[in-house]
Amino acid sequence: MGCVRPLFFRCSMKKQSLYVFLFAIFLLAGCSKKNVAGGKTGTGELEAPQRIVALSPASVEILFAIGAGNQVVAVSDLTDYPPEAVSLPKVGGFDGKTLSMEKIISYKPDLVYLAEGMHNFLIQELEANKIAYYVSKGSSIASVEGEIIDLGKITCHEKEAKILVTEMKQKLSSFRKSDDGEKVTVYYEVWNAPYMSVGSTSFINDVITCAGAKNIFADLKEPYPIVSEETIIARNPDLIILTASSALTVQSVANRPAWANLKAVKNNKVFLIDDNLYSRPGPRIVDAVLDLENHIKNN
Repeated sequence: MGCVRPLFFRCSMKKQSLYVFLFAIFLLAGCSKKNVAGGKTGTGELEAPQRIVALSPASVEILFAIGAGNQVVAVSDLTDYPPEAVSLPKVGGFDGKTLSMEKIISYKPDLVYLAEGMHNFLIQELEANKIAYYVSKGSSIASVEGEIIDLGKITCHEKEAKILVTEMKQKLSSFRKSDDGEKVTVYYEVWNAPYMSVGSTSFINDVITCAGAKNIFADLKEPYPIVSEETIIARNPDLIILTASSALTVQSVANRPAWANLKAVKNNKVFLIDDNLYSRPGPRIVDAVLDLENHIKNN
């Protein structure tokens, strides 16, 4: 059987201490982790983390949005929002090819904020160095809201986190459409060589749904499935979304063989979007819903 090794952060709030535990479950065959994991062994009390290294742009946005920006000591090279975070020290790129574990450790972090899948390779070394970490899942808007609450508790900004989530929910409730009538179908192109879109387990699918539309690849469970051109054409979307980072143009899509007859192309419903807004599972995800809803209203 495995054992649970908790790590506690303490913060004083109005004559009481809030204890938020980060835990890791170690199995005989390896280590199986929940959404939150602690790299330190044994049980001890620590003040709320004051030296956070945030390794994804979304994690930086969450921390600053809840008022914990002054607890962040380093970020990834891709950090570009909010403006006050841009000048923070960098520890490398977003993935394993460019991230520097040596740099991460050099900032003496008491918490490292990871993105699931992208940063799993760091976990073993973080545990070896007894550094606590939080693993972001970001699979839906609801999971982003839950993550904001988690980080609010961990950083002693629970009140601010709850206010932020309440504001997000209020915005989303104003977006939600009736299920009556036929929904606009959307093809979201992540990449074109090969064609990659979003499936039902991507939070971007949640953005499309909350905007009142239907993702043409919602039947696929992979978050970012490779899809065939033939299937895209057969599903004939009403609206096509291209990411600005792909360097594609609306005209380049119209020029693709056999795409000229797609409804989205014929009706001039191919749009370039700010993928930093759409692709980051953070507080601004509700703004992506609003942006997409505006495109749909103009459909």
